[in-house]
Amino acid sequence: MYLIPTILCLTAGPAVAPPSVAPAGVPDRTKVIRQTLGVRYYPGTDKRHTLDVYAPPDCPGHRYPVVVFVHGGAWVAGDKTFRGLVSNMGKCLAANGVVAVMPNYRLSPQVKHPEHIKDVARAFAWTYKNIARYGGDPDRIILSGHSAGAHLVALLATDERYIKDSELGLDARARQAIRGVIGISGVYRIPDADEFRGMATGIVHLLVGEPGSSGSGDVIGPLLLKMSGKVNPFLMAFGRERAAQVAASPMTHVRKGLPPFLLMRAEAEVPGLIAMTDDFDAALRKHGNRTQVQVIDDATHRSILRKFHSADTDAAKLFLGFVRQHTATGR
Repeated sequence: MYLIPTILCLTAGPAVAPPSVAPAGVPDRTKVIRQTLGVRYYPGTDKRHTLDVYAPPDCPGHRYPVVVFVHGGAWVAGDKTFRGLVSNMGKCLAANGVVAVMPNYRLSPQVKHPEHIKDVARAFAWTYKNIARYGGDPDRIILSGHSAGAHLVALLATDERYIKDSELGLDARARQAIRGVIGISGVYRIPDADEFRGMATGIVHLLVGEPGSSGSGDVIGPLLLKMSGKVNPFLMAFGRERAAQVAASPMTHVRKGLPPFLLMRAEAEVPGLIAMTDDFDAALRKHGNRTQVQVIDDATHRSILRKFHSADTDAAKLFLGFVRQHTATGR
């Protein structure tokens, strides 16, 4: 049913191995990290209003920096473990001195925007108010996410109305706790029909080949393109009103004074997201914000998260370096 959404989120293949194994004679830090799973961050019974916390070993008197990481899935799929892609990232972060918070949020078509972002804001509010109990510093939080999750954390950081929602009970200090944002293969504007059509065409060509090439592209390609118009995940998540789509785009809310951004994308990225990343970076720079774009070699939109399962990869070093730089004492 969700053919193109599934293609867009490019969900994980088989479950992945745990983070790096320690050499002989060296304690494996992944075995002593603290995992607290299924914590409810919002009252009620909706099973999507839960999160997992991965924390380093308890160190009395010390508070670790915090990363709130939001999963992708084209707003219609995915969860806080994502078959190991997200949960193993949380374990790696915890093994390297970071408290990782991985929330679920409600999905389309059961809900539409702005319900996804409201849930992410609620998860952030829970984190700010409660993370000290897990050894995290509530005044040093990095927002991060993959694909649709990158859209949501970028929107939370740029559009103040969600974090200022009176329901959350957050003050100015809480809003200043966001020290930076790391977007991975993110969506930074909601495309109109023409732009999505171009994205869908590129996705199909990646899957089955260009028209006239060897293979099944000439037969399967037109069928996939026809189906894409009926299962456009952007319409399911944000509706058909263009004004609402524009308002839901982080690009719309770029202004001076935003936290630093690190925008990472795969070498073999979903068509359309390369231009979005570059455009978002340009908009941030235009308003005087600190921003960096980094292409991750030998990665696709799907496989890029595996680069964060071990601290030994260049991508993980960049991620952890950004966290440490921007959560250092002071600013």
